[in-house]
Amino acid sequence: MMKKCLWPALFVAALASPVAAAEYIAPPLPAVGTNTMADIELLVPRPATEPCIVELFPKREFVGDQPVPFDYAPPKNCKGPWAKVVIEADYAVSAGRQFDRTAIIDIGGVNVYFGTTMEPRKDIAPEWHVERDITDYQAHLLQKHKGATLLVNYVDDTYTGHLTGKARILFYPASKDVAIATTAPFVKPLSDAPVRLDSDNPKLVSSVRFPANLEKLYLDLLAEPQGADEFWYACVEDRFAGDGKGNCGGGAWREVDVWIDGARAGTAPLYPWIYTGGINPYMWFPTPGIQTLNFEPTRLDLTPFAGLLTDGKPHEIAVTIHGLRKYFLVTGTLMGWQDAGAKRVTGAVISNTLGEPTVTVDSQRLRPGADGDLNGDSLTNQSRTYEIAGYVDTSHGRVETRVRSGVRFMNRQDFVSSAEGDIWRVDQVTLIDNQTQTIDQRGSTVSQFQARYPLTIDMKVNGDETNRTQNLRLAQGLWSYKSSTDPSGQRRWQETNYVVQPSLRAELDPKSRRSRKVEGSSFIRLHIKDSEDGCYDRMINIKDNSVASASDNCP
Repeated sequence: MMKKCLWPALFVAALASPVAAAEYIAPPLPAVGTNTMADIELLVPRPATEPCIVELFPKREFVGDQPVPFDYAPPKNCKGPWAKVVIEADYAVSAGRQFDRTAIIDIGGVNVYFGTTMEPRKDIAPEWHVERDITDYQAHLLQKHKGATLLVNYVDDTYTGHLTGKARILFYPASKDVAIATTAPFVKPLSDAPVRLDSDNPKLVSSVRFPANLEKLYLDLLAEPQGADEFWYACVEDRFAGDGKGNCGGGAWREVDVWIDGARAGTAPLYPWIYTGGINPYMWFPTPGIQTLNFEPTRLDLTPFAGLLTDGKPHEIAVTIHGLRKYFLVTGTLMGWQDAGAKRVTGAVISNTLGEPTVTVDSQRLRPGADGDLNGDSLTNQSRTYEIAGYVDTSHGRVETRVRSGVRFMNRQDFVSSAEGDIWRVDQVTLIDNQTQTIDQRGSTVSQFQARYPLTIDMKVNGDETNRTQNLRLAQGLWSYKSSTDPSGQRRWQETNYVVQPSLRAELDPKSRRSRKVEGSSFIRLHIKDSEDGCYDRMINIKDNSVASASDNCP
């Protein structure tokens, strides 16, 4: 079912460094008939040492829209640095009716958890558990900080679901058999809390002073689309959207862009997360979409710029969203490694070919109707490659870093609106090919990340103003391949294939927009294999919102 592996199951858009040995730790296998929560995503591997536990906040109900503050202090009975640091959170929503909500936990501005919640039904009250490896932030966690958790929720006569949650951090000390984790000594958030970016506030800007001996720099980035941007993959050109129309504008492509002192420094393609209220809530329980409850950050390698940031002056780090309407919640954490043998490191950017993206949209056959309905099709394409290279002169010689990235994006939408019914289809894919090469006195180390994010949605709605029928099929995927080759030529790799394929037929009440007489099924599979014969392979089949079968299939 599970074997020893070389890589933890961490999804990053740029593979920045080799990963230490770990195990695939599976959640409990859901029983047949489960209709509340059926887990498939892996848990965080742990060392064998006994953890020290810090409670961030006890079980509490979340009501209103204000962050809940808490005080964080590192554990007194096991001083860091540690071998592993893991945050755990447990959430629940009572039976009733409620939207999906965003859940966030920050410590001193550093984000340690970001996700969304399950939706309940009138007789289903989901409970779920989330974990995240935050070992890389342990330099920040060695100090006391003010913390905050945000989970906006409102309860009234219509939306009756009560949301509760609790969270803690587990610190695993080192031992003679378990080494201290090697992590960045410089950890700094871009903001005190996630920042809302919209048309009125389109940029997150942070002024940062870096260590004079900085030699390597990463950025962990999370950008959650909300409002009209939640369904960015279904958006159209502005001329087909606007007041009184059911279509969002901005086009069907979004991208996160990072800037350093006004220069483009990196890009992060968006994964098309679908929350548990997305399109039709009955598709997403007892198993939600990919990463829905626990977003995984994109890690960008900004090392080519390190030599420009060591002059002791403040430097502007900014984040923008291409195609932004309203709105995104954005948070980022910088991690810097320092040269212990030098007081000052110098360097330069050798080349930077990252420019303005070119997006082409062919919507010549798309026509709006008098009531805002659309007929025809729209095709959006975006493709570019770039390289950013730089070097630093350190106490152990010159280190050159070359970050190469290639991204292709395609989104086609088809619309049919007629008296017989409405048809909407999305066929989208994002292709990523990233490579980071580090050249130093030892030779060349090459890390590669390739990914494919396919999304297909087929929906047909027919009927009249008293009763409508919805037929819906959806396929969401995440395939990735990451590898690392060291100067000796040793190569390590991991391949992940994750698919979620729900379908349903439901009657829709046009007034309440609620579904009834729902029939449906779903197939979910997460398969991971690696160069060390590691394996995880779980398949779940859902029938009418309960588990029909579940199996772990590795030999």
